[in-house]
Amino acid sequence: MAVTPWVYCLGMSSNTSSSLASAEDLRQLAADLAAAERHIARAVVAAGRLAGSGVCEEVEGLPLDMFIGLAVRLTGADRAMIVGAGEALRHMPVMTQLFLEGALSWGQVRRIVSAVRGLRLADRAELDERIGATAQQWNGVGAFGPDQLCDAIDAAAAELRAPRTIERREAAARQANFLSVQRSLLGRVQLFGDYDEVTAAPIVTMLEAAAGAPSGCGADAEATPATAQPDAASAGQDDAAPADQRDATSGDEVRADAGDEPAPRATRRGGQYAQSLADVAAAYLAGGLGASRARPLITAHVDLSQVHVNNAGVIELNVRGPLPRISLAALELLSTDADCRVVLFDGKRPLAVSRKLHAEDLPDDVAFAVGARDLGDRWPASNDPLGHTENHHITWRSRGGVHHVDDIVRLARRHHRLLHDHQWQMRLNPKTGMLTITRGRRVWRSLPRGTPLSQPANGPPVPPPGRRRRAFTPEPNATPDQLPF
Repeated sequence: MAVTPWVYCLGMSSNTSSSLASAEDLRQLAADLAAAERHIARAVVAAGRLAGSGVCEEVEGLPLDMFIGLAVRLTGADRAMIVGAGEALRHMPVMTQLFLEGALSWGQVRRIVSAVRGLRLADRAELDERIGATAQQWNGVGAFGPDQLCDAIDAAAAELRAPRTIERREAAARQANFLSVQRSLLGRVQLFGDYDEVTAAPIVTMLEAAAGAPSGCGADAEATPATAQPDAASAGQDDAAPADQRDATSGDEVRADAGDEPAPRATRRGGQYAQSLADVAAAYLAGGLGASRARPLITAHVDLSQVHVNNAGVIELNVRGPLPRISLAALELLSTDADCRVVLFDGKRPLAVSRKLHAEDLPDDVAFAVGARDLGDRWPASNDPLGHTENHHITWRSRGGVHHVDDIVRLARRHHRLLHDHQWQMRLNPKTGMLTITRGRRVWRSLPRGTPLSQPANGPPVPPPGRRRRAFTPEPNATPDQLPF
């Protein structure tokens, strides 16, 4: 009897699945994932109650860890994470409730538990209070992207650790930096390195400056030559380039738009970086990089009302992922090697107002202020860095939009297209920086990247005697040259 190989069967089903997909599949996918999250949340909380209680040993004659492995076939790492997360949640009731309600996912809880590992119970309780205050201030935690919330909790947890721990960690990271150069089997030379974020910042800044920004990124997308200014009948495409002129690539791939300079020698960002490194090396060997050459420009974002010795602020690093948070010591070290720019804020509103509200091109001071506020792509849950974004006027230029910080946000090109192609609507709260996007009954919210956890109404608790934890507080009349960075 002939047997059809199972691989062939799977291949046939996958070829026809796209044609059979429907809106019901999408609804079922969301429902199944939500149900799975609810079941996992209840299981993790139950594991926390059972851990150390002796109930499993009495009923099953096995330790809880071994019973979970045998009963549901979980690997050692998975069952250790479930039990460990359950034990951590026992001392964090706010986070437990958010988890059970579906406001936190299992992936977020795993990362948060890793962040609080090693914290004392009192510190975990304090962190839990801040999570509760954050949910109260922002009507839940949905305004934080999944990774953004974890980043904020990582930063808050870092503030609770002893400064010496952070200093040792940063010193170890610098000592672990390396760059390997070796020949490959194909007769080429391979470079592979690993750097801590502070050391990498000027390197990435140099590569970005030498390679130039990806096409359209960082510019006023509505005013580029490739952008059409359609009439009201073309709603949904007002701020975007015509379809036949759009960049067909995604991610790190870029090309020159119509009317721009010829395409660079390398079309992928990695290729552009490789050429930039070669160009800088050639310039150095030719004597073009003397000691008098200007230092790299590093943009550091520091809120004097919240700066902490362990968590002094963030730096712009044009790579996807969380914003690099640095300690006060690292900020001082960085400031000796780079020039810094400063932008002032009133709440989340940058104090940059240009008289050129109706100019053809976006003024540089406004563009810089918007970037300092947004720190990257403002599309909800996006982790795209600032260097991969372009400016979007919330009120389209053809409908009266102006070059004002309250009317402009930064969007990655792919999300800029989504907004126009699928008729998403936006509104920005200038005071809080909250961006809300809507389409039909779907509503998503986004806070600026780097937004910290809120403090409880009564403020942070006073640390016990002997605890080495302090926040940096500038003198009331301190001038910029008196600050430690």
